[in-house]
Amino acid sequence: MRQLTRLAPVSALAIGLVGAQPGAAQQTSWPNLRLSTVGIGPRDYKQSLDFYARKMGFRSAFSFSPNGKTNNTYFQVSPESFLELQEGQPTPGFTHIHMQTDDVDAVVARLKKAAMAACSATVKTGCVGEPKMAQPTNEKNVLIVDPSGIRIEPTEFSPGSLTRKAVNSWDTKSAGTRLLVVGIGVENYAASQNFYEKQMGFRVAFKFTSPDGQRTTTYYQTSKDSFIEMQPAAAGVAPGITHVHLLTENLDALIAKLKNAGLTLAPRSSTTPNTVTEAGIVMPSNVKGANAFDPDGNRLELNELLPESLTKRAMDAWK
Repeated sequence: MRQLTRLAPVSALAIGLVGAQPGAAQQTSWPNLRLSTVGIGPRDYKQSLDFYARKMGFRSAFSFSPNGKTNNTYFQVSPESFLELQEGQPTPGFTHIHMQTDDVDAVVARLKKAAMAACSATVKTGCVGEPKMAQPTNEKNVLIVDPSGIRIEPTEFSPGSLTRKAVNSWDTKSAGTRLLVVGIGVENYAASQNFYEKQMGFRVAFKFTSPDGQRTTTYYQTSKDSFIEMQPAAAGVAPGITHVHLLTENLDALIAKLKNAGLTLAPRSSTTPNTVTEAGIVMPSNVKGANAFDPDGNRLELNELLPESLTKRAMDAWK
């Protein structure tokens, strides 16, 4: 552990934050929505294909063209987690979140009981839609839109779905990472707290605040081993998905692999596209971390959990 303490403790999201407060153990299996997919809209589809397939080393699980003009490719990060590259999005960046569930209908019933509004032509945020079969993936899912307009889709990997087929054909020699956290920036923190805690029913795993008390970060535990990290949207930046965390068991080996694949090693403070940063200890969450940036600057935070990591403590406390 002495080697780790010499690493620079830096992260754009964690610098200067104090007052970490782990939550109590979860006493029920609800809601148990596991992070499964994060959508990404690239500026240059072919360039991003090369980044995620060749440089990041993710398996291309399946592709389709939803309208005959643009393409979608699902990259498999782990047996049950994916990044969905979506050509033709109006703005480059992260687009939406899928969360795996065993029963979409039960999720919808629970949300309606929690007084979540139904999405309609006039109600477009803080709402839930009706379950449907998504094509061509052949998954059953439902659209939820949070108060900031962030799209979350609880999804069943049905037996005939493309995602289920990818899960069943997973090669254990692939990647060595998985989705752990999705970061979001929200417009109205109080309204978002009510939405995620009271209506979605997510457990507060831990939270911390900036030294001036003006900025709060809350980690919501959506299942034993997946989280949503919520912060106020940065000044001048639209609310939305800010980054994803990918869990690895050996961060140094992953960084070496990415360098060998063509990513440039950069200082911890760098945000340059097509780079991977040096490792450091991210406080106060206390994980060993680095950042990789895709061609559009989308941030993939690479995390190795330490025995004292707040995320690990939350996972160990889950019941």
